[in-house]
Amino acid sequence: MCGVAAMEAGKRFNARAQAEGWSSTCDESLAFARLELRSLLSVWRGFAIGERVPSCKDFTPRVLKSLLRNVAIYERVTNGKVRYRVKLMGTAFTDVMGDVSGKYLDEAMPKEFLPRWSAALDSVLDAGMPLRFVAKSDTGKKAYLCGEFLGAPLLSDENSPTMVLAAAHFAPPAPVEVQSGTRLRYLKPDRTAAAYAVL
Repeated sequence: MCGVAAMEAGKRFNARAQAEGWSSTCDESLAFARLELRSLLSVWRGFAIGERVPSCKDFTPRVLKSLLRNVAIYERVTNGKVRYRVKLMGTAFTDVMGDVSGKYLDEAMPKEFLPRWSAALDSVLDAGMPLRFVAKSDTGKKAYLCGEFLGAPLLSDENSPTMVLAAAHFAPPAPVEVQSGTRLRYLKPDRTAAAYAVL
């Protein structure tokens, strides 16, 4: 799997996020703050042998175990236009977004938020490997939350790279140490989602 593709996908997403004013950052270095996201990344890597993208079939409830509440799986469907369908949504996502399992994102969320979500999912599939995202929640009554996200590509049952395994941790903005080059910085609580990003 090519790290160059991940870097390019991350750069494209971040350029678009800046141009469109999204409170979201893509970090291809995978410097996850949350243990559960690092654990899921390790599981994904365990199934990614050589250049092989893991299959959705690899991620059974038994494999995901305690991570299930933090997991969502999206499927890219191309039928005249590209859409994403929610195949699975854990309670960490439903607590913030409501349960949209089985629905297309363009049916389940306000239109103004759809480009950011689609761009993040597209970036993961373009990268062909996991990416880290940090974003301020843009849904309903939970807009004060920040999220740290893992997005990782998966093969469908037809062995097509059209699935995205996502995992998230949502929390109010809080003081956090983040890596900036080789040193750590302590950020103040009033910072938004960018406080969780690698600077």
